[in-house]
Amino acid sequence: MANLYYCDRLIIAYASLNQSTKQWSAGAEISWQCDGRRNSHSLGGLADRFKTAKEAEMFAGNLARAWIDANP
Repeated sequence: MANLYYCDRLIIAYASLNQSTKQWSAGAEISWQCDGRRNSHSLGGLADRFKTAKEAEMFAGNLARAWIDANP
């Protein structure tokens, strides 16, 4: 699991191993505060698969940053 801050938002990128295929899938949770309220957005159910957890987490982090850029 990788945690990072981007544009005042917390990104938690994670990877999950499929035991039968030995491939990793990626996902991310994005959270932030606005007007005193906590907000969040989930990125999951992605079709991409990776050989390592690190690759999956990097992909999820990049995808989360792109989502933040598109949803300021």
